[in-house]
Amino acid sequence: MPHIYPHGCYFNSLDEIKGKKITIMGLGLNGGGEACVRFFLRHGAFVTVTDMKTAEQLAPTLESLAKDRFLDKSKLRFVLGGHKIEDFSNADCVIKNPGVKIEGNQFLAAAKAIETDISIFLRFTKAPIIAVTGSKGKSSTVSALSYGLNQAGFKCFLGGNITVSPLSFLEKTDGTTPVVLELSSWQLADLRGRKLLKPKISIITKIVPDHQNWYGDMDSYVEDKKLIFADQDKNDFTILDFDEDNYLKETASPKRGCRC
Repeated sequence: MPHIYPHGCYFNSLDEIKGKKITIMGLGLNGGGEACVRFFLRHGAFVTVTDMKTAEQLAPTLESLAKDRFLDKSKLRFVLGGHKIEDFSNADCVIKNPGVKIEGNQFLAAAKAIETDISIFLRFTKAPIIAVTGSKGKSSTVSALSYGLNQAGFKCFLGGNITVSPLSFLEKTDGTTPVVLELSSWQLADLRGRKLLKPKISIITKIVPDHQNWYGDMDSYVEDKKLIFADQDKNDFTILDFDEDNYLKETASPKRGCRC
C-alpha cells in the first residue's frame, strides 16, 4: 500500500519555523537541498543537513553555502557520508528528498513529521498553480508555459522537478503571480493525503513505462501521476495529450467534476 501522509502541513505559519529543529535529508548537487537549507535558516530554524554522499562529493553545494555571508551558519550543521538515527528522531520535522523511498526506511520511520519543499511551498503560497507531470515532455512543457506567461506580462515563477526548488521564491509569490510546477511521480507521491495540491490547471504529458525499478508495475506509477488532479474541482482544468494512452483511459471521469 502506498504511504498516506497526514492532512495539511506540520507548520501552520512560517513564524512557527523559528527555533524548530529541522533535518534536511539529502543536500545533493541540483539545488533542491541547498534551497531548503537557505529557506529554513532564513526563517530561524536550527538546521541539520544529512546526506549519504561525502563532503568531497558535495563540494560545489557546500562551497556555495559557505560563501553566502548572509546565512546564519551558527544554526547549521552537516552530517555527511551517512545518516544517524538521532538526527531524525530528535528533529521536529524532517525535509525529505523525493528520491528517497519512505517504505522500509528506518530513518524516516523515526521522524516525528515529514515534509518536502513542495508541500511547504503549497501550504503557504497563494499563487495560482499550473502543475505538469508525465513521462516525456514535462520540462519542455513547463519551460514553454513559463516563457509564454512572462512574455504575456505576468510575473510567473517556474520550479519543481526542473531543478528549481519553489522555496527559493515562495516569499515573492502572491495571488497574482502564476507558478508553473514540474512534478515527478515521486514528488506527487509525497503529497498523497495532504490535500495541498489543487492546481488551477493540471497537465499530464505522454505516459510511457518508466521508473519500473522503483515501482515494479505500471499501475502504481500511473496512480502517483493521477495525484496531480486528485483534489481539483469543477472550477479547475485537466489537460491530457490527444493520443490515446492505455495507461490513462479513466483519468477524465466526469464524476470528479474537473473539466478536461
